[in-house]
Amino acid sequence: MQPLRSNLKVFLAGALEATTSYATWAIAHLARHEAAQERVYGEVRDIGDYSPDALESAQYFGRVLDETLRLTPSLYFLPRRATADTRVETADGRTLLIPRDTHILLDVWHANRNEEHWGVNATGYPAVEFAPERWENLAERNRGSKEMLHFGFGHGARVCPGKHLGQLEVGLVVGAFVKLFGFRAVNPEIAVRAGVSTKPQDGTLVDLRLRDP
Repeated sequence: MQPLRSNLKVFLAGALEATTSYATWAIAHLARHEAAQERVYGEVRDIGDYSPDALESAQYFGRVLDETLRLTPSLYFLPRRATADTRVETADGRTLLIPRDTHILLDVWHANRNEEHWGVNATGYPAVEFAPERWENLAERNRGSKEMLHFGFGHGARVCPGKHLGQLEVGLVVGAFVKLFGFRAVNPEIAVRAGVSTKPQDGTLVDLRLRDP
């Protein structure tokens, strides 16, 4: 019973922390990219029911959320432990033995900003820039999500079990926020604060204006 309780606490705390971080980052990026914000507004202004189908129809908004999670993932690393002796071979032929019970930290933040995989040659935009249009370029090149993986929710057998619920929640919160308000960042640059999850250092400080009804 105790292991079950411990896991439930992890799921509840992790879901709340990661989801609020994800939504905060999305608002922070849109606050610094007015054209992207207005394009999202054009898609969500007539949405009354933030159902999965409605959000799926807002394709650019979906790309904004994909780019948010790639560039500024909520969890900056994923901890793992090797359950067996494992030998890893690199692209240049070198091998590394990872002994059983070794603790491993997957550096999500920097992996998602790798220029070779996410940069100009691969996607049309620098890896360290917020560019939702990157995903349009990838779609035009027929490079799907299974090929262009990032680790915002992890991957494989240990992928986040709340992935789809989290995406729906963030879509609802950020979509409703953009629908109600126009907003601009007070600070032009985003400094990063890392704790349980990553968040903007300034707490996403913005100037708000109520949109015309």
